[in-house]
Amino acid sequence: MSAGKDTILKLVRPNSEPARGSAVLADLYKALKAIGFYPHDHPLREEILRTAHKSLQSLLAEKELLLVITRSGFSSIDGDAFVDSNQMVRALAGELFVRRIQRLTLLNDLTLKDLRSFLQLLALDPQKLASSGGMAQEMITQGIRTIWANELDLSVIWEKRQSMDEGVVALAGADEDAGKGDAELQAGTDAIEESGYPSDCLPTEEAELALEDLIARMDDEPNDNRYQQLARLLVVQAEKLKERAICGPLLPVIEALMRHSDDGGRSAVKKEYAVFTLEQIADGIMTDFLLQQLEIMSSIEKERIYAVLGRLGAKVAYGIIQRLCLTDGLLARKSLAAALLRIGPPAVPPLLAMLKDERWYVVRNMVAIIGEIGCRNSVYALRPAVNHEDPRVRKEAIRALVKTGGKDAESILIDLLDDDDESIVRHAIMSLGILKSTTAILSLISITKKRDIFTKRLAMKKDAIQALGRIGDKRATPHLLTVLEAHCWLPWNRWDDLKVVAATALGQLGDEAALPVLKSNASRGGRLGRACSEAVDNIERVAEGIE
Repeated sequence: MSAGKDTILKLVRPNSEPARGSAVLADLYKALKAIGFYPHDHPLREEILRTAHKSLQSLLAEKELLLVITRSGFSSIDGDAFVDSNQMVRALAGELFVRRIQRLTLLNDLTLKDLRSFLQLLALDPQKLASSGGMAQEMITQGIRTIWANELDLSVIWEKRQSMDEGVVALAGADEDAGKGDAELQAGTDAIEESGYPSDCLPTEEAELALEDLIARMDDEPNDNRYQQLARLLVVQAEKLKERAICGPLLPVIEALMRHSDDGGRSAVKKEYAVFTLEQIADGIMTDFLLQQLEIMSSIEKERIYAVLGRLGAKVAYGIIQRLCLTDGLLARKSLAAALLRIGPPAVPPLLAMLKDERWYVVRNMVAIIGEIGCRNSVYALRPAVNHEDPRVRKEAIRALVKTGGKDAESILIDLLDDDDESIVRHAIMSLGILKSTTAILSLISITKKRDIFTKRLAMKKDAIQALGRIGDKRATPHLLTVLEAHCWLPWNRWDDLKVVAATALGQLGDEAALPVLKSNASRGGRLGRACSEAVDNIERVAEGIE
């Protein structure tokens, strides 16, 4: 792939509602974790909260968000699932579910204040929240007007909201509200501390520990609260280095956090802290550093980067794709493509989005990576590439379908058998043979039966017969025998070529019903006789159970 320095990447993000919803809910979960993780005045806490608010606003631009909550995920009121393999979204659903929230409505005019208050309540201990009247009641008491729990009827919500605006719902006066907000915040942080989210700070001397010392203490720390405190300091120290564009020392830190998150001997709380801390440290300039190193490091060092990028998943996929599209070096492109393969299925949505790019070589490269990942859920999304104006893209899409496999891939390939481009048809025929598609049997037989007075389609017919042999379905036996026994006015050598291919295919099918005709032709000698003799031997070996 060649790209000039002035090339502009046209990165088209997917517009799938479930995918958008999943990403937004993941941001919401990060904001919840940030409220428990960072002190009240920490800038990252507010930054993550504002990011979640902005994501929600983009989703709410057209209509309200009405969610149904189960223990394992979300769906919209229309029944569209928002959750597939996103652990953060499943965790958020679990947090809401244990607080007895089965329905959640977010209105178009969602405010940052309401979102902050909602997440502060959600961070409270579930038992204490239940004893104070439950999450839904506390949300009303706090004056949250743009988020509603356990109510999906918008007319009812607007009535309640109007009542709140008119002062019908009993709330404290303005002065009391101001004081109560601070008291609730303190009560929330107290409850967070008791449930494993401390708000106090470490002694000054410990706050100045180096990165390796902090990691060493986290390695041996048995207490969840202390572990979080150390993790919080680790983020602070890492941010200081990132501000100075010093990222090298952070790679061992990220690797240590990955080990912590995978350690079965650690508590679930510690593992969550490790993942959250890892994501914060790896964000921003650190991601750019990792990708730069990936393009220049040795193969041994690259494996360390691949492991980190694989853990970060879809979060870094867009950045990798952007660099891949703009990088000239072959080795650098291979390294970036390998990183996307390590990420796996989470990288597929941004890769599919790039199929709309105007540059044929970009589309071809994206299709090749999708094929290597082999995500069967994305097969139908490859149709634009299968029908691309450039034949090189089309052939790569066919290869991707073969690597992915499955009935959906076979269906698309069968549709290509009627294509106007003979090279595409032949490519599809061979691919169906490789996939051993029994669904394609009748379509392939139909190709061999088409009239071809000037033998222009002889090569295609050979391909179809070879594919029938590879597939191995005995339904093809009668037709192949017809080809073998037929007489035609075609030049003898061309017709003989077709019969040789048919005899070989019959040998692959292993159908004993073909033996009489094959033996009869084997006795004639010549190239066709040898092919029939070999087919007879193969069928008899199969019948006797000899491999």
